[in-house]
Amino acid sequence: MKKYIYTTSLLFFVLINNIKAQDYLSFYNLNDYVIQTQNISPVYLPKYKYNFGTPLNFGGNINSSIKLNDILVENGNNLKIDLNNLNSVAEDNNFLASEMVVNIFMLGIKTKRGSISFFANAKSNLTWEFSKDFTEVAANGFGKSFSLSREKIGLTAYSEIGVGITRTFLKEKLAIGLRLKYLSGIAHTELEDSAQFSLDINPTNFLWTLNSSNVTLNTSGGTDIDKKAVFGQNAGFGMDFGISYKLNDKFSFDFSANDLGSINWTDNVTNYNLQDVTDEVYNGFDFENSVNAQDDIEDALNNVIGTNESNNSFKSKIGSKILFSSKYQMSEKNVFRATYFSNNTPYADIKPSFGLGYNRELNKSTYGVIASTGGNNGGFRLGANLAVQLGFLQLYGAIDDLSSLYGKVEQSNEANFRLGINFLFGYSGKSNDDKLAEKDQLLINNKAN
Repeated sequence: MKKYIYTTSLLFFVLINNIKAQDYLSFYNLNDYVIQTQNISPVYLPKYKYNFGTPLNFGGNINSSIKLNDILVENGNNLKIDLNNLNSVAEDNNFLASEMVVNIFMLGIKTKRGSISFFANAKSNLTWEFSKDFTEVAANGFGKSFSLSREKIGLTAYSEIGVGITRTFLKEKLAIGLRLKYLSGIAHTELEDSAQFSLDINPTNFLWTLNSSNVTLNTSGGTDIDKKAVFGQNAGFGMDFGISYKLNDKFSFDFSANDLGSINWTDNVTNYNLQDVTDEVYNGFDFENSVNAQDDIEDALNNVIGTNESNNSFKSKIGSKILFSSKYQMSEKNVFRATYFSNNTPYADIKPSFGLGYNRELNKSTYGVIASTGGNNGGFRLGANLAVQLGFLQLYGAIDDLSSLYGKVEQSNEANFRLGINFLFGYSGKSNDDKLAEKDQLLINNKAN
C-alpha cells in the first residue's frame, strides 16, 4: 500500500507546483468563440464553418485549503518537508481538488441548424479531503488517540472520445446540445466511502483499542504511468447535456450538466482491505526478545486487525459539473453574464462558485473580465479572458484569478487557466435570424428610397 501513498503524495505536490488554477467561469464566457468551451457547455453555435482544435490546448484548476509553503519550509538555503508545520496550520477539515485537461483532437462543423463536433480529451482529477487527525498522525505517528472518519480520496486519469450535436428550434430561440462519450480509464485510486479507523490509547496501561469499518483502498492501473497508453483498458460511458433559451433580444439563459457517467475498473485491479473490528485490544509485544521490531509490530497488529488483498473490479463516477448562466445583451457588442458553477465530486464537498462577467463581443474576437466568489476558499477574485483571430489562426486564454500571475507560487492555493490555439475556416458570423432581419431591413430601406 505504501507505493500508492507515495504516488498520491507525489502527484499532490506536482499538481500544486504546476497547475495554478480555480473553476472555469472566465473560460465559459468565451462561449461560441472557442470550440473547447464545449467541455463546459455542450451547446455550441460556432461562427465559423470549420473549427479545428490543435493539441496545443490545455488547462487545469486547483482549489486547496493549504498552500505549498505550509508543508515545504525553508531550511537554510534549502527547502524541507515539514509535516509538523502542516499539522500546525491544518484545519479540522482540509481539502484539495484539482483537474487537468488536455485536448487531443477537436473538430467542429457549423450546420444549418446548429453544429456537430468530434473530440478526444485526456483528463486527470485528484480530490482529497482529510481531517486534523490525519495530519496529526502524519506528523507524530501513533502517539495518541485519534479517529479517522472524514478521510476521502479519489485520483482518476482517463481519456474520452465522442461526438456532440447542437440543434436549434423555435426560430433559433431554443438550442439543445448533447455529447456522447466513450471513456477509457488509465489509472484510479479511491478510498471506499464511509471508511472509518480509530485508535484509543489508555493513558494508564497504554493498551491500544482499535476500531475499523469499511477501510478499503481500490486501485487500478498501477503506478507505472510512463508505460500507460493514452487510452487505457477500463471502459466507461459518459454524456454532457445542455440547453439554451433566448427569452428576447436582451435576455437568454443557459443550463448544462457535464461529465455524467462512470468507468468500470477491471484492468490490474487491487483492493487493499483492513478487517472490520470493534474494540479489539492490542497488547504490544516483548521488545527484549524481539529480533526485528518492525516485523514483530506488524505481526502483532495483523493478529488484532487483519489485512488482505483482493482483485475485485469496481465502478467509479467521473464527477459531474453543473452550470447555469443568464446573459444580458446590453448592446450589439456589450454582454453581461451571471454564472453559477458546481463541481460535484464523490470524494469531497466542494462549494459552488458564482461569477459576474462582461465581454466585448466583436465579429471575430472577444475579450472581457469577470468577478467571482465562492468555492471552499470563498473570497473575491478578478479574472480575464481573450480570444483573438490572426488570419485562420485563433489564440485564446482565460484565467479566473489574475493575482496568481504575480503572486508567490508558494502562497497560492487557487486559480484557473486555459490556453490554446485553434484553426478556423469559413467565417459566417451572424445567425440565420440576424441575416433575415438584415435582408428585411434592407428591403424596407430600398422601398423607402
